[in-house]
Amino acid sequence: MTVQDLYAVDASGVNLRKLCGGGITNTMESCVAAAILPGDTDAVIIGDSKLGADSPTLRFTRTELDAFFAAYQAGDI
Repeated sequence: MTVQDLYAVDASGVNLRKLCGGGITNTMESCVAAAILPGDTDAVIIGDSKLGADSPTLRFTRTELDAFFAAYQAGDI
């Protein structure tokens, strides 16, 4: 298995899509901005939807995100 440095991939032209759901309160919805990393359909870019194109981003493989969601659902985080 080859490990790719996800931050080495140029994602400057990627348009992050706003994804919303759930919320902290009844009056506030939680949103993120996300996109698939160019050239790697197994990698996702996530940013702050409130900051738009100026948002710093984090990059994860789908395996990493799956592990995060599983830990969250299990109450581990």
